Amino acid sequence: MSRPNLHHIKSELTRERLLSSAMIVMQERGSSQLSLQAVAQAAGMTTGAVQHHYPSKAALMMQVLTRLIAELEGSTEFWPSLDWSLQRRADHFVQQAWLRLYSQPRFATAWSAYLAARDDAVMTAHIIDQRTNIQQSLRNQFIASFPELENRPKLDAYIQFVFSSLRGMGLVKPFASNHAVQDQLAVLSEFIQSLAQFTHKT
Repeated sequence: MSRPNLHHIKSELTRERLLSSAMIVMQERGSSQLSLQAVAQAAGMTTGAVQHHYPSKAALMMQVLTRLIAELEGSTEFWPSLDWSLQRRADHFVQQAWLRLYSQPRFATAWSAYLAARDDAVMTAHIIDQRTNIQQSLRNQFIASFPELENRPKLDAYIQFVFSSLRGMGLVKPFASNHAVQDQLAVLSEFIQSLAQFTHKT
């Protein structure tokens, strides 16, 4: 049995520490303030040590984006049980998706990073590639949680609309009242239920 490579383990732990520090910098100061120097300061390391693992801001940003996309859109905490009624599943989904993901600081951090990278073709392509795979997983999980929708015409567009609505609420959260958000979440739950009921009737 081979022994673990201690140098490799230490290197991976350091990379994780740097990525965590980079996300803290972005969350507290914004994407525009992300730099190797700022990350080094947040991690309590030298800039040279950061460059050993991430030779440029672009390389660091690429890894940060990968992490943010995985954390942001790969969450499974909000999927309801199939044993529940349609109304309970829809209510649970929109409320938990909002509380656990779209209203959280990491959501704003991620989209701040996405928007900051929109003029960089390489970064944009990376975001699209990473999100495409995760969005397919979200689609499959949504259908598994709401099997009544499986044969609904234009189902993919409706699912995308649901998640676009949640993302939109997340982006305007700083400028909207909690009452307004809750009303919209209730409407979104009703929308999901209406799709399932329409499919069942047809």
